[in-house]
Amino acid sequence: MDDQQRDETSETAPAWDTVRRVREPVAWALLALTAIIVLVSACQLFNLAGAKIPVPSAVATVSRAASPVPAGSSPAPGPVGPLPAPGPVGPLPAPVSAFALRASAVAPQFIDAAVQAMPVIAVILVVFCGGLTERARQVIQSAAVVLAAAFLLGLISLESAAGSHTRPGTWFILESAGLAITATALIFTGAVMWSQQFRLLAPRFQGSGDDDEDFEDGPDFGAHD
Repeated sequence: MDDQQRDETSETAPAWDTVRRVREPVAWALLALTAIIVLVSACQLFNLAGAKIPVPSAVATVSRAASPVPAGSSPAPGPVGPLPAPGPVGPLPAPVSAFALRASAVAPQFIDAAVQAMPVIAVILVVFCGGLTERARQVIQSAAVVLAAAFLLGLISLESAAGSHTRPGTWFILESAGLAITATALIFTGAVMWSQQFRLLAPRFQGSGDDDEDFEDGPDFGAHD
């Protein structure tokens, strides 16, 4: 029984080593995809680099009610003489800026589930799945920057969308909840980056050079046997 367990362990170890080697490339790929989504959405928001987005129509029409006239009959004759000048119909709707319309359309893209999840998965891969990778600190810092940019641009979009008057109040409740999820992901990333264990282990790892395998096999941050 012991020999069988040792054989299974010896077969599993090379496979796990291969998985550990691809963790960092996968993490960088997830961050690159997230950065592309945020960058393209930002270009659509600010109308840069020819990035266009369909916006909802905000043309308000003011109509005056008229009494129906039966078919085949002529309207009653009005009084002969000068007519009084027409009074004001009412306050015209406030003009809506093109930026507010674009913000209303692009706001959900900044708090998309993929934008929230991929940076967190990248952090988990380089920290909690077999020990710190060689560039774990850079991955975590990049994830924090991407999430911070998504949160800030999402907040700007929601505030600007409020002036477009094209969304119901329930839409803002749901989008605000999504923005809170992005903030939670950013807090998690910051907590990992500023944790005491990570700050103590990262310099040791960066100075280990070729001894990364020994470092990952030892007791490290996020490893659980």
